[in-house]
This record gives sequence, structure tokens and C-alpha cells, in this order.
Amino acid sequence: MTAVDDVSFSVAAGEAYGLVGESGSGKSTILRAITGLVRPSAGTISIAGEAISASGRRPAGFYRSVQMVFQDPYGSLHPRRTVDQTLAEPLAIHSLADREARIVGALAEVGLGDGFRFRYPHQLSGGQRQRVAIARALILRPRLLLLDEPTSALDVSVQAEILNLLERLRAELGLAYVLVSHDLAVVGHLCDRLAILRRGRVVEEAGADALRGERLASAYGAELIAASRGFRRPGTPDPAPDPAPAPGP
Repeated sequence: MTAVDDVSFSVAAGEAYGLVGESGSGKSTILRAITGLVRPSAGTISIAGEAISASGRRPAGFYRSVQMVFQDPYGSLHPRRTVDQTLAEPLAIHSLADREARIVGALAEVGLGDGFRFRYPHQLSGGQRQRVAIARALILRPRLLLLDEPTSALDVSVQAEILNLLERLRAELGLAYVLVSHDLAVVGHLCDRLAILRRGRVVEEAGADALRGERLASAYGAELIAASRGFRRPGTPDPAPDPAPAPGP
């Protein structure tokens, strides 16, 4: 069985690109293929014009340029390592100096103070854990951030805070994002363009304005929009759209 078939897209520097589709459509597999967690059987992946072989080998410095934030922040953080140890590990791997300043700076960027450095994941809320995961991804100063459902494991009240944080960091650091999400509202808020996947293939590529205006061209895109509205009895008017998250950290 082919998980991803003939998928092709490009992301410009500083752009946010979304991948949407039902479960099993290949979205997360694409992110894992980019990072090398999944070895593609064919095809080419290029980062900043440099091709990555299908064998899974990554060029020197690849992980300085590309980092990933996973869906479940509790699962992606080592339960027996403090925040300080978690953030120090990538610095040690890449032999980077000024670790103290880098760790303090990374925590400040995601809205956490020095008091969080020596806490363990179980001592943090879900939103705080995801902020630590984002700080770990950013501490190497990558150019591309891969986001695999970064808010779906969080309480609704916290999701907007993380989205606002990601939006601010992208603007301040000039990051490019590839975002996987089931939530069309999240993609419409955070992304510039998107691809709609079904059974491992791209059925439509569109601008986020087309998604927000519910003007997707494909029948499957229209189905996703209808499904995102939830169940309503026949004759019930469409609800007013949710307001965009308020600006803030």
C-alpha cells in the first residue's frame, strides 16, 4: 500500500503552508519523510535547493535548518528530564556555545521564565509543555518548522494562545511553516496556502483566502468544509463564524 503518491508542493521562505485531509491521507507521513523518521521509497525532497536522497541520509547541518513540533507535547518530552536538560540536548549535539543564554532566550521567546528551567514535564500544563517543545525546536534557529497538529492535544482555551505564539514567532524570526491539521479554522488562520490530501494524493491546492471564504474548487474540499461545520438539523441556519484569536503572546 502506498501512503503518499506523487505529492509535490513548494514552500517559500517565511511562508506558512497547510496540509489538510481526513485521517490516513498521508499528512503526517509527509512531515516524517522530510525529517527522515520515515524513509521514502522514491521521490526527491529539497531544502533550500539541496536535494535529500531517498535513502534517508540528511546533509550536514540539516537539523539546524529543519525542526519539528509534534502533536502530543507530553509524549514528545522525556518525562525524566527537566526543561533545562531538554533544551540543552540539541545544543550539545551541535556543539553550540553560550548554552545558558540560549536556553534562557528560547524560554523567553515562548513566554516562559527562568522558573520553568528545572521543572519536569509532569509539573507543566499542556500549553506550557507545548511551549517547551516549540522552544526546543527553535533553539537551533531553524528556517523551516514542521508542525504536526500542534494544538489538537490542548484545551480549547489554550489553543488560541499557541496559535498566536506561532504566528508571532513566524513574523519575528522569518520562519517557514508546514502545518498538518484537521482543523480548517487553524489552517485558515495560520497559513498562506494549503494542499488538500485524500488517500495519499493532492486533490487541490488553494490559497487560505479560498478556504476562509469556503470557495474550494474540489468536491472533496467542499465535503471537508461541510464536515467542519458539524451536525445540524435540516433547516438550521449556518452559525456565525468564530472570531480570529485575539493578538497576544
